Amino acid sequence: MVVVGLLVIPRIPLPAVDASVLMDLCAALASPTETEAAREDRVIVHDPEVREIIAQPTLRRRISAIRLAGDRRTYEFLMMHPPLATQVARRLHPPLERYTVAQVGEGVYTIEDRGALRGDARLIAATSDQRVYRFQGEFRSLAHLIRFTGRMVLVLRYREVREGGRTFMDSDPDFYLRIDHPFFHVMTKLLAPLITSIIDRRVHMIIEATSKLFDQVQTDPKGLYQQMGTWPEVQPTELEAFRQAFLSKEAVAR
Repeated sequence: MVVVGLLVIPRIPLPAVDASVLMDLCAALASPTETEAAREDRVIVHDPEVREIIAQPTLRRRISAIRLAGDRRTYEFLMMHPPLATQVARRLHPPLERYTVAQVGEGVYTIEDRGALRGDARLIAATSDQRVYRFQGEFRSLAHLIRFTGRMVLVLRYREVREGGRTFMDSDPDFYLRIDHPFFHVMTKLLAPLITSIIDRRVHMIIEATSKLFDQVQTDPKGLYQQMGTWPEVQPTELEAFRQAFLSKEAVAR
């Protein structure tokens, strides 16, 4: 769900800028700094498009560590079932109701925000503590006056932490946005502080929804399962996967 929320950040009105200023900025912003390059080395991915986006992003944003009350089993189950996680979160947190996520292939999903955004998300790499996603989509302003395509890489690092007899999952989202159109590329650079503020507000909304989802799964998985059985948007296969993960004898014994 953090993935879904971050995808909509380019939907902002852009003011007019003199062409000469744009040309100067294009030259100044063409290459990443040494610090950025050093950080990029932490992401080991062989996908050439991912490496291109990370090497020269239009905008890079690292979100402060997010802590959720729950264990690795819950966290990884929700990451492995994005459509189900989004459907349940929409029920628990109405501000998310405009988002839809559908699986169209192994590790490939379509994400839509009521016509303002439509894109594809692909899981590129997964390890025991990190996942890398690549996105490509079309973005529009609310009035459909601005329309362009963009690409994004999301690196999601996570770890299980035990404190005071409780278990938490800490995650560190790190994303790289690449807008290939020269004008929007430069304007996004110029408006980085404003876009960062928009991102932070949206992430806060996503965290609220995710926290509610975690709480339901951790404290009342049976009740949540029964509710999901009445929701037409939940597929029987996903419902059964939830039952196997949290309500079967093997799951209860863990």
